[in-house]
Amino acid sequence: MPDNLNSIALNQYSARFTTTVLNEVYRSQDVVTGAGLLKLTPVRQVNLGILNRLFEEWKNNAEAFRSPYFDFSNEEVKSALEEFMNTASQHIAVKRADLEPLLSDSVKESLKLLLAPATYFEEKIRAVSDAEFTHAKAEQLVKYTHIHRGVAEALLGRLTDSGSDSVYQTQAVSWLYEFKDNADLIDDTEQHLMQFAEVFPINLAELKIQEAESAVPVPLPQQTHKHESFFDSAFSQLEPSTARPVAPRAEPASAVISEIVAKANAGPSAERDSLNNRYKVEIPKPTDDKSYGTVPLKVENIAGSIPLGQRFMFVNQLFDRNSEHFDKAIYELDRVKSFEEAENLIWHRYASKYAWDVNGEAVTALLAIVKRKFA
Repeated sequence: MPDNLNSIALNQYSARFTTTVLNEVYRSQDVVTGAGLLKLTPVRQVNLGILNRLFEEWKNNAEAFRSPYFDFSNEEVKSALEEFMNTASQHIAVKRADLEPLLSDSVKESLKLLLAPATYFEEKIRAVSDAEFTHAKAEQLVKYTHIHRGVAEALLGRLTDSGSDSVYQTQAVSWLYEFKDNADLIDDTEQHLMQFAEVFPINLAELKIQEAESAVPVPLPQQTHKHESFFDSAFSQLEPSTARPVAPRAEPASAVISEIVAKANAGPSAERDSLNNRYKVEIPKPTDDKSYGTVPLKVENIAGSIPLGQRFMFVNQLFDRNSEHFDKAIYELDRVKSFEEAENLIWHRYASKYAWDVNGEAVTALLAIVKRKFA
């Protein structure tokens, strides 16, 4: 599956889809209720995306009630506020101008989830900078995910197996990349694309989609509570879907960590030595005149400044001979705004994932090139 989509084509399709839906929905009414949002479009993920956005706004509104002059920890106050917010959530009424951006964003996000799930889930994990991936976040991710829900469930399962209530984002991302291509966790895209096409024809060639894996979606969990909000009761009103057989639980996090540590402590293999000799590149040292050998120190982008021989070295020594992983990493490094951000990616994502020799020649060379962009 592709790591990214054509943003222009995605925006254009989302706008057409949104206009088609809203023209029909608001033909005979001025507002859409919560019940109407549940079946706003044939694409269940799009409807869930809107609910998720309203849920976040609903939580923010509850927080806005808080004041340093009142005791919001008082049980009577907490109960009254909960009752009020839950009652308010049962009276959703959204006008067209307010629903339009919610629907448009949800369409784009749903297509990203469908066609580039690894990118989608990583963005969800890293939604808040420097925040940990918690059990609550994992549960919410499962709750509001219909397409490729198996991936969200696997993330929650791995976190549960770890015995911790939260882990660093980099750990959650490493889990994601372990099972992102597991066909048992990925839905068949055709059925979902047909649902999009019911509203507006979709051209995959414009979105630059290559292929999709197959699996069967599972139903969302249904729970009831004494004080129930619309965002809890809504899921029981959604139509059931065919259940997916439970995928085997991935190995515990402790086993993964042990494997990474063992790989890091192992000596270089004969094959790695052979590649080192074959693609060895002499790296010139920086001088006082702001140059890097005979090449100017400052470069516009990292990808364009890597010679072919050095590219071979990086792909083979740092990215397990996988050029796609290398290209994705360089693309991400080119997008960051500072050398500090680049270093954070290198040490906390790539070095741990591929068990790099952090003092090795290849890592040193890569750091030198990345630093030249931010000089």
